[in-house]
Amino acid sequence: MSIRHAQTVRLPWLNTLVAFEAASRLGSLTLAASELNLTPGAVSRQIKLLEQSLEVTLFQRSHNAIELTDTGKAFLGHVRNALAEVRKGVREVSGQATKLTIRAPLTLTQRWLIPRIEHYRLGHPGVDLRFRTIGSAGGDRIDIEIKYARGLPAAADAEGEVFLADNTAPICRPELLDGSSLEVEPAQVLALPILQDTADAWSWRQWCKGAAIPFEPLGRSMVFDTDEASIDACLSGLGVAQANTAFVASLLQSGSIVRPCPSVEVVLGAYYAVVHTPGRVSEAFVAWLKSQGTQIELAK
Repeated sequence: MSIRHAQTVRLPWLNTLVAFEAASRLGSLTLAASELNLTPGAVSRQIKLLEQSLEVTLFQRSHNAIELTDTGKAFLGHVRNALAEVRKGVREVSGQATKLTIRAPLTLTQRWLIPRIEHYRLGHPGVDLRFRTIGSAGGDRIDIEIKYARGLPAAADAEGEVFLADNTAPICRPELLDGSSLEVEPAQVLALPILQDTADAWSWRQWCKGAAIPFEPLGRSMVFDTDEASIDACLSGLGVAQANTAFVASLLQSGSIVRPCPSVEVVLGAYYAVVHTPGRVSEAFVAWLKSQGTQIELAK
């Protein structure tokens, strides 16, 4: 046997790498199987074959969970980059458009991304965008995931790229104020029918904290489980809601809604993008998000 042949590393089969990347990203053999249209047993066998080929342990397995070992974490970065290059090459030789799948919160997608997306498309005509806002992504892999963090994430702890602050303020239909000036006291806002977007009224409590008053609504209140629902209720004239001012900027500009007590605005948290499929297209989309968002001072 020649020296050159003895030093040749036998590469694992591509499908074992695909199974490993999916299981690592989703943290579940069952979810990976659903994405790849395989059975969980088939995904498990692919990963075991890969471990045997490399003579390493990539996952620690418990009854219903898997967790990457340190070796698995180190290997995952190489696999992601390699698969991204393979997919890029396939698209180039086949002439297919690049597909970018993004999982994002519903309200952010409807009220912030969609109004801006034509701007992105003009600069990136060769990219087909796919948005996922509810449930699992089915057979689609998630390339970029947009998450929300209450409070400002510390620079050292941020999982991804922070691009938009959640600046909250009360909003309502003008007629709800019955001709009163917008310059009302914070306590007067709480006399209006209150629309909550969470059961714990977290956004309202944080706003009241910023206004230096207790959260003690004096009027009727309704409780929803999404900020989108509370905004819709506000637009129907049912009460005053808390909303990210970036989400309702056009409505404020048109006069459809107003901001009572505009002097009090509180930062509730931030949106950030986590890249699951590294590459030029993903990096360009995240850069575009940051160009459209707001400058945020991270917590120390």
